[in-house]
Amino acid sequence: MGGTVRTVLNVANFLAEHNYDVEIVSVFRRKAQGFFEIDPRIKVTVLHDGVGRRKPKGIKDRIIHKLSKMKSRLIHREDEAYQFFSLLTDIKLYSFIKSINSGILITTRPSFNIFAAKYANKGVKLVGQEHLNFEIYPESLKQAIKANYGQLDYLITLTDEDTKDYQALFANKNVDVRKITNSIPKLNPVVAPLEEKVVLAAGRLVPQKGFDLLIDSFKKVVEKHPDWKLKIFGYGRDHAMLQQQILDNRLYNNVMLMGATKDIDNELANSSIYALSSRYEGFGMVIVEAMQIGVPVVSFDCPKGPAEIITDNEDGILVENGNVEKFADALLKLIEDKELRKRFGQNGLKNVKRFEIDTIGKLWVEFLEEINDKKPE
Repeated sequence: MGGTVRTVLNVANFLAEHNYDVEIVSVFRRKAQGFFEIDPRIKVTVLHDGVGRRKPKGIKDRIIHKLSKMKSRLIHREDEAYQFFSLLTDIKLYSFIKSINSGILITTRPSFNIFAAKYANKGVKLVGQEHLNFEIYPESLKQAIKANYGQLDYLITLTDEDTKDYQALFANKNVDVRKITNSIPKLNPVVAPLEEKVVLAAGRLVPQKGFDLLIDSFKKVVEKHPDWKLKIFGYGRDHAMLQQQILDNRLYNNVMLMGATKDIDNELANSSIYALSSRYEGFGMVIVEAMQIGVPVVSFDCPKGPAEIITDNEDGILVENGNVEKFADALLKLIEDKELRKRFGQNGLKNVKRFEIDTIGKLWVEFLEEINDKKPE
């Protein structure tokens, strides 16, 4: 579950529906059943299957087990998921990439973009995707990006600001930098009545998402409106810390960590405000999902996605990044003015259509056709 996974599947499913030959290569498989639906026409290749692993028996099994315990040499150490990779996954990923001799390879995170730039075969067109902005990366990863992204054929970014930044960064390279935003699938035709006394948030429980800031801001909300609830959907390594923060602030009757949900549209329909408290975002896809159901959004004006989605004081409220007091004030403004939140919700329903998969999917089709039509140099 995650924004990058959702948008990758949205585009893959759209392309499969339009008769493209699509394969998703997943380095890891940890659950027998995937979280999201995948079009059956899409081939899914898993490089390292962690489901039903057995104890090592023969020599081959013992070698594989040993390699799986050795640190990765080819995934960048500053990748946030570095600890999941190993020398074994290096070998599997390298072998797979070397088996591809034609077509278009789209990679979805910096380590994979760098990996493809270094090791992909000459006949493959390389499309890297950037789901976060350059400035948030650690310095050593920035240097690796600068050193390797120029070997890509294309780099797809999510926002206008990111596009300008990466174009400036690679002005003297051959990589073609352009923007294609994330997309949302067509959800059930449900519109939130905005009557429930619920503020909703969703995402991985990690520092980036700023749920600690959101819980702090909600203290002020509860002081004035003790009948309102904050529901946070998602899972992640900060669960215990956030639960302790809720207990320490005596918010256990008002703030709930709900776990993951496959039915976010229904949960949104039973809320009245969506809160995005991220310290930084690549795009903020869940903002779009909330607006698609007519739920107004309060968001920190963090770098760099929310301001390109939300029109401040028209379909949501942008708050100075990290300002907990002002975030609480924005929530209170919508809580205390039902007509305002309904007006914002209606405006959001209109403004969000530019992100629907039928619109974004066509951009991908045009882009892929352009690549196919381009003659080799």
